[in-house]
Amino acid sequence: MEDLLRKLANEFLQRPDAECFIGYEEGPNGSVRPAFIRRPEDIHRLVWNQKCYPNLTAYLPDFPKQKRVIGITVKGCDARALRELIRAHQVERHSVYVVGLPCTGLKTPGEDRIAERCFGCVFPEAFQYDAALGPMKTPDGLARTEYETLDNLSNKERREFWKLEFEKCIRCDACRKICYACFCPECILDSTQPRWLSRRQNLGEKLFFHSVRALHLVGRCIGCGECERACPAGVRLMLLNRYLQKQLEDLFGYRGAGILEDAPPLLTFLRDDPDPFTGGFE
Repeated sequence: MEDLLRKLANEFLQRPDAECFIGYEEGPNGSVRPAFIRRPEDIHRLVWNQKCYPNLTAYLPDFPKQKRVIGITVKGCDARALRELIRAHQVERHSVYVVGLPCTGLKTPGEDRIAERCFGCVFPEAFQYDAALGPMKTPDGLARTEYETLDNLSNKERREFWKLEFEKCIRCDACRKICYACFCPECILDSTQPRWLSRRQNLGEKLFFHSVRALHLVGRCIGCGECERACPAGVRLMLLNRYLQKQLEDLFGYRGAGILEDAPPLLTFLRDDPDPFTGGFE
């Protein structure tokens, strides 16, 4: 399969409009890291295995919009991210050459079992790949599993649960920097006029930071798990994002970001949207 990948990359880099081919390569200590291949003689660096964790689409908005084409490898979850980037006008479809990577689940880092992030994964329907290493089908036997039954907790218990989680945060911004969906030229969390957030290491600031990020990602998070993998403090960010996605599914019947062509509910307005709020305050 890697031979086919390298063959496709080589053919792409021969094109006069090719700028770069983004894939994976071996890193230190047996790890895998993103590779930016610009010359055909470097295609031997490309690999594809169950340690290819990074969502490479996060790098696409950093390339200036131009007539040259970027080649990129995408897993099924990454293809969902690419669809959302195209929908948000961050990437033009004609400016990317997309190679699909058939995936049956990544391995948990350092262990021989399927990563938790892969449970519940769904590949996008009718996504048009330019090439693929095999059938791009949702893997079988990876039904969604919930980390905690948050619905069974009272409001007070749920508040205490997230308080303990967010107290771990060291405000390093790793989750924001690695997320494909954090592409705003100026993030509200960096704004100085007005200033919404300081760098103080107190619980209130941490709660505000993660609440704003989570709400901005509702309907756009693809569940790639990169935020949690990047977090040095072990904050359970996937649980937060998946729980909010579950609320979106229950309320709007929305299956998830990038699966269908439909825009996320929180980015659209319909007069007949469900409104469970009955009005009034006690």
